[in-house]
Amino acid sequence: MAREQTIFSEICVALSIVDSEMDFSLIENITKEDENIYLKELEKRGKTKKGALSIKALNLSGAKIREYLINKGVTPQNIIWTGKDKITGVVSVAKDLEILNFRVSIKENANVFINGSPITVFEDLPQGLFGQKKRGEDWFIKTAKQELENYYRLCRKTLGIHDKYETVEKFYANKDKLYKKEFGKKVADIHKDKNEYILLAYKKVCDKVSNISSEIFNQNLSKFKATNTSSIALQPIFHYFFKINGIKYIIAGTEKNKPFASLLEDSMSWTKKYSFLNIIAEPKSAGQPEVLLTFLFKDKSTNTIFKISVKVEIRWSHGKFCGNPEAKVYKQWSYMELPWSENLWIIIKNHLN
Repeated sequence: MAREQTIFSEICVALSIVDSEMDFSLIENITKEDENIYLKELEKRGKTKKGALSIKALNLSGAKIREYLINKGVTPQNIIWTGKDKITGVVSVAKDLEILNFRVSIKENANVFINGSPITVFEDLPQGLFGQKKRGEDWFIKTAKQELENYYRLCRKTLGIHDKYETVEKFYANKDKLYKKEFGKKVADIHKDKNEYILLAYKKVCDKVSNISSEIFNQNLSKFKATNTSSIALQPIFHYFFKINGIKYIIAGTEKNKPFASLLEDSMSWTKKYSFLNIIAEPKSAGQPEVLLTFLFKDKSTNTIFKISVKVEIRWSHGKFCGNPEAKVYKQWSYMELPWSENLWIIIKNHLN
């Protein structure tokens, strides 16, 4: 999400928590520049039906947090906005707002919760290495060099291109960004025309990248488990993906444009109720390289084993053949549906009853 949208969503929820439409003085750390960004985004969203609904949803989320805090005996009057300190950073657990001992993380339709390199997702994370931010060699060349080469040459042949960049590696070595961008656009047009030979060659790239990426993840996880035999050794990996913190905190905002607000268990309480058993990476057939990461858990009270999956999309960052491939991790679930999440709407309803 763009910086301006992030600032808006966090301040919007904060204002609703303090029950104010525009009193920025009730929120610590807001600068005049932040106020202007908020007001500009507020005006922009107010001009469309979708934008107006997004404001309403964020307000409802904040109002529900306020109601929950009041039921806890806390009247939220001053909030510390901490989100602005990490908007451009990378953290495993978000903490955007603080109200006394309560922490709040804001998510606005945030289905992407890890946006990194394939090396980070498939090599570092399954070995318990976090925040490395490595780029490394081109992931498509690493995992599907021959398939990529065949696809590239077929694209050139179809487009009638005959120049000195006859191999993928020579193409990547070319410093002419405009040339690369134009080539990427032309390849995209071939795809739009449904050229069956191009689509088949690209599918072979996707399948190979998906398969090898899954194998790399599973191999690295096996190595980690072999040297970390404790029953809780895998938990830091799970915590990173699912944003479990050392303390219980509220996560709120919008999912699929609908307001939500939930309490997420702290790590110690979670460990008393559940066991994290394993992660399995499997290739997923799609229109691009994809991997499904399935997390296996056990409910200790019932001995029931259940699973929750995330999807990893591996793709060029700026279109076909442009930019180093990136890996985006998408959640496939709602925060309010997680077993260790408590829906604030239900909590408050039970309290009133």
